[in-house]
Amino acid sequence: MVTDMDAQADLEERVLDENGNPMDKRRRFELLGDARELIVSRMSQVVSDALEKMANELIALSLEKTARAEQQVLLDAVAIIRGHRAEIETKFRRSFVDVFERRLFNRAPSVPAARTDALELELVGDDVIDDQLAIERVVRKARAKLDPDEVLGMRARLAALVERDWFEENVHPASPEAIFEALKQSIDGLTGAMEVKTALLDAFEPYVTSNLNTVYSNVNASLRSHRVLPRIRPRIAVNADGARRSSGNDSSGAGIDGGDPRGLAGAVPGNWAGHAAGISTGAAAAAVPFDPMLAATFEQLAQQVSSGDAGARSSAARMLSDPTSFGVADLPLPMVEPPLLDALNAMQLDPTTGAEMPAGVLSRVGAQARDKGSAVDQLTVEIVSLVFDYIYNDARLPDAAKQQLLRLQVVAVKAALIDRSFFSRRQHPMRRLIDRVTEVCADPDAQVEPGSPLIVGLARIVDGLVSGFDRDLGVFEQAIRQIDALAAAEADRQSAHLRELREDAERLELMARAQEDARTEIAVRLDDDTPPFVRGFLLRWWSESMARAKVDGLVDGLDWDMALRLGEQLLWSVAPKSADDIGRLAGVLPKMINGLLRGLKVVNPPQDEREQFFNELLEWHTRAIRQAKENSAANRDKVVSNVRLRSDGSIQFRQINRVADVTPTVAIQYSLVDELVRGDLIDLRESPDDDPVRVKLAWVSPSRKLFALTRYPDIARSIARAEMIAMFDDGRAARADEAPTVDRAIEAVTDGESGGAVASRRKTPALEETA
Repeated sequence: MVTDMDAQADLEERVLDENGNPMDKRRRFELLGDARELIVSRMSQVVSDALEKMANELIALSLEKTARAEQQVLLDAVAIIRGHRAEIETKFRRSFVDVFERRLFNRAPSVPAARTDALELELVGDDVIDDQLAIERVVRKARAKLDPDEVLGMRARLAALVERDWFEENVHPASPEAIFEALKQSIDGLTGAMEVKTALLDAFEPYVTSNLNTVYSNVNASLRSHRVLPRIRPRIAVNADGARRSSGNDSSGAGIDGGDPRGLAGAVPGNWAGHAAGISTGAAAAAVPFDPMLAATFEQLAQQVSSGDAGARSSAARMLSDPTSFGVADLPLPMVEPPLLDALNAMQLDPTTGAEMPAGVLSRVGAQARDKGSAVDQLTVEIVSLVFDYIYNDARLPDAAKQQLLRLQVVAVKAALIDRSFFSRRQHPMRRLIDRVTEVCADPDAQVEPGSPLIVGLARIVDGLVSGFDRDLGVFEQAIRQIDALAAAEADRQSAHLRELREDAERLELMARAQEDARTEIAVRLDDDTPPFVRGFLLRWWSESMARAKVDGLVDGLDWDMALRLGEQLLWSVAPKSADDIGRLAGVLPKMINGLLRGLKVVNPPQDEREQFFNELLEWHTRAIRQAKENSAANRDKVVSNVRLRSDGSIQFRQINRVADVTPTVAIQYSLVDELVRGDLIDLRESPDDDPVRVKLAWVSPSRKLFALTRYPDIARSIARAEMIAMFDDGRAARADEAPTVDRAIEAVTDGESGGAVASRRKTPALEETA
């Protein structure tokens, strides 16, 4: 039997300092403090970001409601957000710290002594029950989207730092329960209406859910880098009498070596027992026989699949992908039969297998599984084949990459038979390899034509796996590292190409800002006397000339100040004139016209627009001179103008307009575009019914007004924010589904659709010829 002392000793060996010695308590608590600050700070930022957007979202939701009461609940929630945002942010951080430490050290809630009796009374009230139900509902949503491996890491590593055993899944310090408990505390007191609290918690949920996996991943990575359980290897121990060791909530109930890290006790059918990937249970942890009822179920499913029952195939996929049964490796299912492995080894080394189509592999390997394997083996072969059928039909993958992946079909079948968690655990080595290959090769900027360095390198890695894989799944970890090296080399190649695009995009961003500055400077100098044709010329064309001068330094000898002065002189030239102004106008016009012509060279307006402007300007000046002379002859020489020409040729504006507007006012509202980050994949369509073209968001300007999209070798396009929003709104652009390939494939199979039906893609000629 594995004792508590055994478990504690094993824990000490896994929390080591840089010299390989057990880490002292001071260092543990330093790392714990860093982890807590990372979690609290990140989740506080998530709450702040959510509050920034929730009010508009709740208003939009209220407009969809038909019941007045439902609308009022949502509007009350909006009022709380707008009136108490800073208070909610402050209270959440404080509450989350309290909840985190209380759960970490098994402390009682922070309640003043004077409130103890009141709290005891509250605990039996309906409000408390309603609070708990509201929290449980949003927690279920959040938990359903968490990565089990990251959760496992949080439960183990945080516990290791305080020298205790595994945290239960729902009580670890950074669990969804802890976060929503803190959120509820942050809005308590702001409203007494449970419906409003529920609306606020529901609004927070998507933001918490979408960020929690990243937070867990970052914390786990940080602790692993400091040698805190660099590899989590839990075991389910069996006492001498065959009973499972309890996994209670206290510190002696479940441990790194003796706990039930995935909640398998009571959740796994029959008398199953097992342990996590790569660990022997040891002499004391004896595996019990395979559950005969489950074995019979697999036998029945295998017969139904053999007879062509598609529903049975989906049922088998759901069973094999169930993490409560297959979420850890080496469960005591029937071991893969040695004769089947021998037959697969021969197929693996057969050079004629090559990039064979999935149906062909299923036919050959399936026959071997029926002759030499168990029902579970047959179903495993069937579902692995469907995964590769999905990959084969996925148009997002280039043909050259598919050819290499198809060469790994027999290797993948063997890996799934040896470690049956292939379908239920993302961290299965073979599954990680497939996902990493598809991730790298599906990058729109990747150079993936046959003979490219990436494809040649991938082929070399596949050669090594086909010739070298026997039973050790560690070879896939090495292959993933080699893929990472190929990806890094590909990224270096891409960076040179993207640098030029980024520089062009950055210049466009500078030009856009400079033109905004120019239009602002022009707009405040306009008044009611400014002729429309001059106003249009200055805001459309001359503002661009000024922007070029600001960004490039000189435009045909004109800098920013000179270009601005020319614009001011143009405004003075069309302002009302007295007889005394006629001589000054005659002296200014030649240089002004020449300067305008020089400035227009770089923006190159259409010839007809240029000629029309200068013709209108000539006519205006002619009328102004005639009018000034007529006014002088009639003793009506009193002229009121907003602009005056100084003796040095500069212009004085008696009143600067601060209300002039240069462009129509458009409210900047939250959009899907605001969620985009560099590296995101986007599907573009000319029209919503067209097949998508996948591109990468290669660059986003600091002001988020310009987005650069790329796809090697023929797409490098910069798009303004307004255009990008329009494309998302009308369906011409959509954020690509970036779920791992095997996830998508297994989901397709469990939903009862074939890879071809789900991918909805044609067979590619290159692969058909290979077949």
